Amino acid sequence: MKITDVVDIDGTNLQKSDKAKGKASGASGGNIREGGEAVSTGDQVTISDTAKKIGSLQAEVMKLPEVRTGQVEELKSAVNSGTYNVKGEDVAGKLLKDTIFEQSRLKK
Repeated sequence: MKITDVVDIDGTNLQKSDKAKGKASGASGGNIREGGEAVSTGDQVTISDTAKKIGSLQAEVMKLPEVRTGQVEELKSAVNSGTYNVKGEDVAGKLLKDTIFEQSRLKK
């Protein structure tokens, strides 16, 4: 198979599937019963237990709210009452860490 940058939009150069080849040549793509009758076996997909677990976890995550309203309200009330204190060192450290990470990402 030759690999190029050319995109085949109309599908003229696509390889025919085995099923299509069987129909074109008159051959049976499925099992043959007694008497020569063709029976289509169909395609099957098997999903692993891991994929099923991932799917169920994704569904659970989608049920969670985007904003944790309880935590937001706690922070709002702490800020409004003046009891919310953040160390300047923590803020500066986070800013430096983010800046260094962003610069290293841009260099790549």
